Amino acid sequence: MATGIAAGPSRCGTLPRQRALTCQPAIWLLLTALLLRPWADAAEVQVRWVPDGDTVRLTDDRWVRLAGIDTPETGVRDGRPEYFAAEAKARLQALTLGRSLTLDSDGTDRYGRVVGWLYDGEGRLLNETLVIEGFATYYHHAGNDPALQQRLLAAQLAAMDAGAGFWPRILAIPAPRGGWIGNRRSRRFHHPEGLHARQIADRNRVLFDTTEAAFRAGHAPARGGFPWPEAVAPQD
Repeated sequence: MATGIAAGPSRCGTLPRQRALTCQPAIWLLLTALLLRPWADAAEVQVRWVPDGDTVRLTDDRWVRLAGIDTPETGVRDGRPEYFAAEAKARLQALTLGRSLTLDSDGTDRYGRVVGWLYDGEGRLLNETLVIEGFATYYHHAGNDPALQQRLLAAQLAAMDAGAGFWPRILAIPAPRGGWIGNRRSRRFHHPEGLHARQIADRNRVLFDTTEAAFRAGHAPARGGFPWPEAVAPQD
């Protein structure tokens, strides 16, 4: 039995063509929304300052956290930056400063920062550029646009395959004894001896024997549970 969209032609097929096109307004609204995404809530912006590889401050003083990605920290471990933090910051500076950009917002985070997707004048998604060049990892968030998150994961896999940016060194980090413990719900992976790893429900637990397997599955390292190397080796 035909229902919904399939029933449409039988109701509209006898009408003149220009009137028939208006018989399925819901379909046209859906197609319009798909075509306009991600530009529906977009606005032209300019960047004033770049403090790290995944955050910018706009000329209107708003802070923007790039959605769906994570870059090495610039000031952890007694002020020493993480490996590739300076490179990620420099790349974001080159991509944003002095350029006209388009910001598509996904709302704000708990710190009041705009969480968004930045595009350059050619329509290139800068979040994706940082991932595919090996300056950022894919960072899943349930509230982000699913299609854009799939793009970022595909970009990460391509970067890993190409050995771009930080990936050769990061993938050489061995998994701990017992492997990394992933959480299917949050898409984070944890050290097996960590408190959060022990709290993951059985239905959400997944084991990764290697560091590469965890990243290929789209899981990001949990805060404080992954030995990301330092940019500068500590002095003896």
